[in-house]
Amino acid sequence: AVTAVGREEAEAGDSVIVRRLGEEPVLVESRKGKQLTVAYGGLTMKVKAAEVARVIKAERVVPPPKAAGRKGGKRERRVTAVRVPSNTLDLRGKRLNEVGDDVAHALDRAMDLGCLYIITGRGTGQMRRFVRERLAEDPLVARFEDAPEPEGGNGCTIVYLR
Repeated sequence: AVTAVGREEAEAGDSVIVRRLGEEPVLVESRKGKQLTVAYGGLTMKVKAAEVARVIKAERVVPPPKAAGRKGGKRERRVTAVRVPSNTLDLRGKRLNEVGDDVAHALDRAMDLGCLYIITGRGTGQMRRFVRERLAEDPLVARFEDAPEPEGGNGCTIVYLR
């Protein structure tokens, strides 16, 4: 049985929905006062109890229904971009001829997390164009976009991986 309760009642083992992490429930590993430790993908994060939109007390979380008309084939990966050091590549101050291999290696390292942040800086836009041309040709890349303005805007590209 799934029951929604107040966010103050979240305990270890419950699932919670934290808006900044998306609409998918995440598992609460522990609680210390008003701070929760949640498992998000392969990461463990700390969130404030006030950030919790909903608590789901359940023995198991029911997966979302499958899209109609899809049979077999590859499953589409849903990724919420969370920037951590292991999925961030900072190219500021580098020359174009130095970054080709860096981008390829960073894409490989970020595969488990599903996304990569590439910081090119704003400058003239030459580095951003160069990097995006490479990304458009790479088979690991599903799509890419500018980061939100507080995270660097057009000086940072978020790459979503297949």
